[in-house]
Amino acid sequence: MTMTIHPAHRRMATLWTLSRNRRLTPEEQTELEQCMQVNAKLCWEMACLENASLLASMTRDTEWQHEICGQIDSFPWQAKKPDP
Repeated sequence: MTMTIHPAHRRMATLWTLSRNRRLTPEEQTELEQCMQVNAKLCWEMACLENASLLASMTRDTEWQHEICGQIDSFPWQAKKPDP
């Protein structure tokens, strides 16, 4: 399966680059805020999964840890492209 950068991260990078050369329009600024919200949500969700994995490890619950690791492996940091 081919992976690519999450669309919110790609757009956030574009907007940040634009902001280095000029002021963002109000619409672009709103879009940047929305991308940052998506990023924060993804970071929070991953932190929760990592903490749950640590807890599963500390309690030696391997079945639960494998379930959590599966969720981490399929986490949407990257947008999945369909197989050709």
